Amino acid sequence: MMLMWLRWLSLFLLSMIGSFDAASAESGRRLALVIGNSIYETAGTLPNAARDARAFGAFLSNQGFDVDIVVDADRSRLAEAVTRFSRKITADDVALFYYAGHGMQLRGENYLVATNARLANEFDVAAEALALDDVVRAIETKAKITLIFLDACRNNPLANRLNEEIEGAARSLATRGLAPIETESAGTMVAFAAAPGQVAADGRGENSPFTAALVNHLASPGIEIGTAFKRVIRDVRTATEGKQSPQILSSLSLEFYFARALQQPEQAPVAAPAIDLQAIEMEADFQKALRINTPRIWTFFLAKHRSGEKADVARQMLSVMQPNSVASLLFPTPEQRETELTLDKTKRSEIQLALAARGFGTGNADGVFGAQTRKAITDYQKSAGIADTGYFNEPTAKALGVNVFRAADGLYSSPLARQYQPKDFIGLETDPRVLKVIECDSWQEKVYGSFQGHMYAVIRAQSTAWKSANATARHCGGHLATITSKEENDFIISLFSKDERFFDSEYEASSNGTYKFGPWIGLIQNENAREPREGWRWVTGEGMTFAKWLQGMPNEHKQGDDFGMYYANALGKRDPKELRVDSWDDMGPSNSSHSFVIEFE
Repeated sequence: MMLMWLRWLSLFLLSMIGSFDAASAESGRRLALVIGNSIYETAGTLPNAARDARAFGAFLSNQGFDVDIVVDADRSRLAEAVTRFSRKITADDVALFYYAGHGMQLRGENYLVATNARLANEFDVAAEALALDDVVRAIETKAKITLIFLDACRNNPLANRLNEEIEGAARSLATRGLAPIETESAGTMVAFAAAPGQVAADGRGENSPFTAALVNHLASPGIEIGTAFKRVIRDVRTATEGKQSPQILSSLSLEFYFARALQQPEQAPVAAPAIDLQAIEMEADFQKALRINTPRIWTFFLAKHRSGEKADVARQMLSVMQPNSVASLLFPTPEQRETELTLDKTKRSEIQLALAARGFGTGNADGVFGAQTRKAITDYQKSAGIADTGYFNEPTAKALGVNVFRAADGLYSSPLARQYQPKDFIGLETDPRVLKVIECDSWQEKVYGSFQGHMYAVIRAQSTAWKSANATARHCGGHLATITSKEENDFIISLFSKDERFFDSEYEASSNGTYKFGPWIGLIQNENAREPREGWRWVTGEGMTFAKWLQGMPNEHKQGDDFGMYYANALGKRDPKELRVDSWDDMGPSNSSHSFVIEFE
């Protein structure tokens, strides 16, 4: 009871502080940088983006902003405009940044795409687009109030192609739009034209639905920006028939009114509104779920908060990440059953090769399930006495001898390594083992998942020796992974194989070979072993009942090569991405890796 009273008191004091500060919130200037990119060299034209920028710029000028409007900017002009804008800002100013045009996310990072961008590969992104985090940091570290408006989730063919190439066709759906961002200032608000995973409409009229709604509602008399944005959300959802739902991420501790003259309308004192603790908790959980942004966490959010606008957005997020998962948990369709399996491009290629080996041709084993592969699956299912749905499922996998994993017993995290904050999982995550994983080396990026009752985490750590990895695993309350079956080995591979940052690689001209080093595992050799293959055991003391040595390994290339690592090599100078790492090699104490696998009992 005392804790609840303290929460009420703190909320009341915060509201009082906000009301006192509102009067002095704008002792400085109102500054705005407005960018609209319409004409792209290789991504087509967005007719409304430039018009939106001009319309919103005119609106801001009418509200007392000193506005700099930039239209159709290449990468150099984008950087120059943001730098110029940042240098103008002082500590008492309100700084507003607006961008209309193509935006994208890659590996959880947001980018504003320049008009000259080609995005031929992922390494071009930093040079041809502007990182949104950099823009926000440059502004919010200087301004008293920072307002960011992003009408930047419009359908982007370059980003769609690049994400599909990196993530695969199914995962690329979840990377559409922009990713949630974290702000460092207590005076920052970021408004997105669409929820994560949605595409914002360019609009059929003179302006996009989002910008039109902003102009219509932000300067409503006596309406604070947070309330005004609720009206923006309503209008955009109506205009797009529910296909687009703007989102706001706010850490504003000050009130802000676009209509300056009516900041503090005189009125009789009124009683403070009742505090809705349930709504406060839902909003806090929603912000946590946005930052974590995994199917598992959105499912937990919906289990806790079943109704309301935030629940609707959570269902939408799940429908993008796992189509139809919310509506059909009890009676999944064949397509849904296939989606629940962790079939990355490599696994799909393996399935195609397995079908071809049994006389059911799929064409090229390219990892894409097109019409020919669907027919091969159907024909094989008929021959094996399995319901011929044309979609891959567990019975088909068992008959083919292909190992697959259901999402419920598989990946829990994002498929690409990310840093997670333990505080974000409180109140949502139900498995205490996950909290243990997140707290382990919390500053390091990781992926994690569950297999047969054990939790596994692959930690991304640059240039780590085996002994250091082993010490970290023990400090975290686990141990370097012990692998006792092909199924367990395949599962661990499925965790780290999607992210090339887990690997180190090199080409040696002297041997004309390409070498790729994967994560450390808990495999060690007794120091007094006489042969390279003798005396191997797991760090837990278990003997080896399963082995997946690379051909010709272990070979004790150097004395002291007594530690196990995932490893692959190939003759000639090869693209390391072409080398699949699924076998082990013996390495020494001076060798290093960019990752290691921890197992939690």
